[in-house]
Amino acid sequence: MGYYFISIGGSGAKVMESLTHLCAAGLLPNKEKQQKLYVMAIDPDIGNGNLKRSSAALHCFTQFQDVSIGMDTPLFKTEVELAKPFIWNPAEHDKKLDDILSYQIYKGSPIGNLYEVLYTQEERNTFLNEGFRGRPSIGAAVLAKKVQLGDGTDGLRVDTAPWDKFSRLVHQDAKNGQTAKIFLAGSVFGGTGAAGMPTIAHLLRHTFRNYYDEGKVMIGGALILPYFAFTPSLSDQESYGIFASSENFLTNTKAALKYYALKDKDYHSLYFIGDDILSQVPNFSIGASTQNNDAHVVDLYGAMAAIDFYQSTPENRKEYSYIAHARENTFQWTDFPDICMDDQTQVSFKDRFIQFTRFIFSYVHLVKPVLGDLASGKIPSYKYPWFLDYLADLNISDTEVRNFNEYTETFMRWLQQIETSENHRTLELIRKSSFDANPASIVPDQFSSCAYDENSEVTIHELWYRLSERTCADMENTKGFGRFLRLLYDCCAKEKEDAR
Repeated sequence: MGYYFISIGGSGAKVMESLTHLCAAGLLPNKEKQQKLYVMAIDPDIGNGNLKRSSAALHCFTQFQDVSIGMDTPLFKTEVELAKPFIWNPAEHDKKLDDILSYQIYKGSPIGNLYEVLYTQEERNTFLNEGFRGRPSIGAAVLAKKVQLGDGTDGLRVDTAPWDKFSRLVHQDAKNGQTAKIFLAGSVFGGTGAAGMPTIAHLLRHTFRNYYDEGKVMIGGALILPYFAFTPSLSDQESYGIFASSENFLTNTKAALKYYALKDKDYHSLYFIGDDILSQVPNFSIGASTQNNDAHVVDLYGAMAAIDFYQSTPENRKEYSYIAHARENTFQWTDFPDICMDDQTQVSFKDRFIQFTRFIFSYVHLVKPVLGDLASGKIPSYKYPWFLDYLADLNISDTEVRNFNEYTETFMRWLQQIETSENHRTLELIRKSSFDANPASIVPDQFSSCAYDENSEVTIHELWYRLSERTCADMENTKGFGRFLRLLYDCCAKEKEDAR
């Protein structure tokens, strides 16, 4: 297995979304395709819009990742396994803090009296279906109650799903001589992430204490600092009772960072990622489906932090990493580090990301219209060799085809949101002008120049020619739909000779 990722709360889910797309692009340090990525989410707000969107991208990926594309390609090279259940809800459904902590048992006792002092009546009697409402003290109490072993041992309840399989896989890695690398992502300024990041890491360390001390289990974390703000209306404030307030984000962050500075080390490596200019979220939400914030460059850096951690070893790990962008109000390709694969070869983040983006763009522009004709029952008159050789007999109802089609849309939406997330800065990665108004379509004339700082000969016409000149003999160890995807990806390489 090797790689483990746990998202905690809404900010963690957004990092998970970015990591999914980088994984599909072949940017995890898994050169020989020997590692898997095990993913799970922790959130009491299981209807969270950010989590729902991230989960959709992940589930699409797991459905088409087994297409036969061969071993000698970075495309989809890291297999993803989802926890069952994928979302662990520590608060259960329709529960209040009083219910979870069994307040009625302790009412009138010294413990009950202390509890009444620590929590307001409103905090104790608010249903937690939409999360911990920006109150990490609530989340910490719930997590401590739900994950601590009944015998008082400081560790996770590994006898319940999904922790049972998680624990089994980590032990299996350690016994087989692999290092299990566990990465957590969540905010330090809200509710769920602020409560879960220190609590879960502490419990993981003590659950696997022997392996941790031997360097066979490593724990890393992306601590998301404030990067957005919102303004609830007066009616919102009156309707929702307690809720996260962006006015308290910096105060909460300051207190959290003091905690991490003073506490014993539960993390091998920590990554602090935020923004000194807060992006304004247009629609206020306490949670559930309406909490669906656009992807942000901070999420992308969080995913890059996970990749950096996965490529580290107990010997070369960095406790705290520092990265900055060269120009104050601009993000560009040189602001993202290259990837060190597990065989120590270096891979250009820019080149691989651009090739994958061009691959998705070309599929959306060239292939999806053809599949649409097939789906509508039209008799196609396509005589192109690549269509006759690879797509003419395609069953468009196959799970892998349907899910890949859906995935391309999730990638396009994510990428467009990343590119438009910084209204106070410029992102010079993929040109905004290469997208049509519809995020699931592109501007064909800008296909070759879709990336900044890239002089490519891959126009739509050149791509069409490359597809037509390739033969089946070039595609050994591939078959079916995967055979065509591999062909298309190879043809999207920057230089023509690289596509062969």
